[in-house]
Amino acid sequence: MSLQGSQRRDQRRRLLVSWTRSGSADPPTTKPSTRSAAEYAPEADPDRHPGIATLLPTRIAGFTMAATGILVVLGAAIALGSYGPAITALENLAGPRFARSVAALRACLDIRGAGSLVAWLGQLLLLGSAVVATAVRLMRRHRRDDSRGNALAWGWLAILLTIAACGTALPLGRLVGGCIADATGIVLGQDGFGWWVAIAAVSLAAVSLWAVLPLHERLATSLWLAAGFIAWAMSAGCTWITDGRDVLATAGQAAWAAGCGLVAISMLAAARSVIREVRGECSRPSAAKKRTEPARQPAKQPPAEDRTALSLGQQAHTDDDAPASESDSGYTDGSESDEDHGSRQLTKAERKRLKKLARLAQAA
Repeated sequence: MSLQGSQRRDQRRRLLVSWTRSGSADPPTTKPSTRSAAEYAPEADPDRHPGIATLLPTRIAGFTMAATGILVVLGAAIALGSYGPAITALENLAGPRFARSVAALRACLDIRGAGSLVAWLGQLLLLGSAVVATAVRLMRRHRRDDSRGNALAWGWLAILLTIAACGTALPLGRLVGGCIADATGIVLGQDGFGWWVAIAAVSLAAVSLWAVLPLHERLATSLWLAAGFIAWAMSAGCTWITDGRDVLATAGQAAWAAGCGLVAISMLAAARSVIREVRGECSRPSAAKKRTEPARQPAKQPPAEDRTALSLGQQAHTDDDAPASESDSGYTDGSESDEDHGSRQLTKAERKRLKKLARLAQAA
């Protein structure tokens, strides 16, 4: 009995010791994993990256390439979206298996849809135009004159272009026209759409003249901007009289997108003009050349003695022309003072000698 009891006590002791050791042992400590910071090259510093104005084309070649790219991409999108047989031919080629894909593609390319490719490109072009107008404003505001380059006009133009970009995705025209028609009781156009057109036309015309006229090189900007406004006017006219006709609706959307592209090109032209003006690269008007006569070379002055002889020779010519008098005999009694000697009459010999000296002085 005593042996078994001792064995059980030993087992309990061993269990107690093992439990104490396991309980008193500190739990293992694990450090949380930390992400190491990514390393960048010094060129990644934001201060080393160029601004928007430095990315805009200033050379005629770069500007031409940018304008051509805008027109080509936009023209291709308009052509695909307005030419229905192209999608029909693709649908026939794909067959019924890809009918859903062709239908989705038709919805993306259809120019009459609000979410079409053409509408999306027009919105991007208008937003880009607003960004470029803002860059122009930031440059014009540093002019050293009282008007500050009319920088405020470019800020307003950027705001108007942003509103126009929002109008491609939101029914702002119907909203504004409907509110004014309800408030005044005068319905101008379909559902008051004419109010939106009138407000947009007056605002864009006034702000554009305010911004473009002070430019040093404004011809290109004026032509592109005028072409864009004409395209928008055509779009407004087609939308006004569409009356559910697909042809007019398609033409209106195409004219709107074309106007967006032309306005974007005009903003690039304006930015190019301002950048060239800031850098001093603008061609200044040539001033009228004044005809100036060649400066006459001053006559070579003879020495002092020769000048005296010349003067005396001219006096001798005058004396020869004068009638002879009794005092020409040159008789002196020796009583003349030195002061009267300079005013006495010259003899013929002296006059001949002075004439000879005068001729020699003139020949020299």
